[in-house]
Amino acid sequence: MLSLEFPPLRFLVEHRETGSDLGPTLRVLESESGRERLRFDCFENRPHYHFDPAGRNEVNHIERSLDPIAWTLSLLERDLVGCLSRAGLESAPFPPDALGPLLAKLDTAMRNPPLDLEVFDVDSLRARRGEKWRTYPADVLPAWVADMDFPLAGPIQRVLRTATEIQDVGYPVNPRPRDLPTLFSERMRDRFAWEPDPARCEVLTDVVQGIYIALLTLSDPGDGVCTLTPIYPPFLSALEETGRRLVHSSLVQGSRGFEIDFDELGEQIDAGTRILLLSHPHNPSGRAFSREELGRLAELALQRDLLVISDEIHADLVYPGRAHLPFASLGPEVEARTITLNSATKAFNIAGLRCAVGAFGSRDLHDRFLSIPRHVRGGIGSLGLSATVAAWKHSQPWLDHTLVYLRENRDFLAERVARHLPGVVHFPPEATYLAWLDFRALDLPRGPYAFFLENARVALSDGARFGPGGEGAVRVNFATPRPILTELLERMEKAVAAG
Repeated sequence: MLSLEFPPLRFLVEHRETGSDLGPTLRVLESESGRERLRFDCFENRPHYHFDPAGRNEVNHIERSLDPIAWTLSLLERDLVGCLSRAGLESAPFPPDALGPLLAKLDTAMRNPPLDLEVFDVDSLRARRGEKWRTYPADVLPAWVADMDFPLAGPIQRVLRTATEIQDVGYPVNPRPRDLPTLFSERMRDRFAWEPDPARCEVLTDVVQGIYIALLTLSDPGDGVCTLTPIYPPFLSALEETGRRLVHSSLVQGSRGFEIDFDELGEQIDAGTRILLLSHPHNPSGRAFSREELGRLAELALQRDLLVISDEIHADLVYPGRAHLPFASLGPEVEARTITLNSATKAFNIAGLRCAVGAFGSRDLHDRFLSIPRHVRGGIGSLGLSATVAAWKHSQPWLDHTLVYLRENRDFLAERVARHLPGVVHFPPEATYLAWLDFRALDLPRGPYAFFLENARVALSDGARFGPGGEGAVRVNFATPRPILTELLERMEKAVAAG
């Protein structure tokens, strides 16, 4: 419950479930007497509000197709004094400069109910239809594909439920949703001090689609594409399936983590290399590259005349001690040769809803990308658009809470690996909820992926699929309730101990 004093009033926010309905309630009370003068029940099915609920209780309904929370706060912003008068309380006007911050706090509290990240157990997760929990037999604990095993953010759940309740699953606004590019630009400005031009932002089905289209429109078959390995497997499949040539430099293990070998990188880039394909933050190593590292990559791109495709889908999943710096923010010359790909799907766990944004640093890049017709690029689903807006506009409290839990899981995993899996090389990730574990020193039979699947009944991501430098390693998804993570690690530890 949130309680805010705004003399002579007190505002209370509660999250309630009444029979088959649920949602936030906003109560407006007199500070001294405690008498309730206004109540707004912003329920999902039957939203309504009360004048003087403690007395004559005049009830009014809110149209279901509206956002009742936004409608309520807009009403209070326009006419709080009039509402109080109608509820029987005469009051002096309130200063607008004080009311605005109050309403912003109420908006956040009403949209984000209390969160329990351990609400799901294994049985409830197995009821899901996605590939994470359906690919392997029921006795296998999956920690491979990058889905979180947590409940959705309240604002996202709300827009999805509302859409199905009012059967709002028709065609979205086409051909180019206008609001999402602006929202993306504002979020990048507020969180990362980079403000891409909304007119050069394109809504896409997903980030991987953006990579394929960029490769097809910005390079020719046989051209070299440079990337840092081990790398997210769709990077490799995109090169193979579009006929581009892999030019790679493997990250090296330094004293504090994975590092870019700039000497090798410079040597690998040849005259036929056209593109730097960057995973930033890096998947699977979990590196959040520093300004110095990114600056050196930018210098290399300028010197070798490389276009840059920067996959920044993990930008919101950076832990304290590091910060995400958009590659395109390094300067006008760098931005002009960069396509930035981002999405709410990874940080807010809505990958199945398929929605992403590409930001183009120049009109030329944008025009070339759009040379593939829109209908070939595919349409965007209305639920994906709505969920993305709800994520970026209203769900940051959910993400803040989840990042704390993920950091604790990260540290818990690192401690267990150090204590119970000696010889395994592991650097706690600076970003993402993915841990990279190098088992080469243990020389496990058939490699760690097959070993743990067979002997621990744990499904991890096979490091060999991540290209050069991935052999003998596995990627572990630790975005799961702590009891499940504990059992998963215990299974792995027992399997190694048993040989």
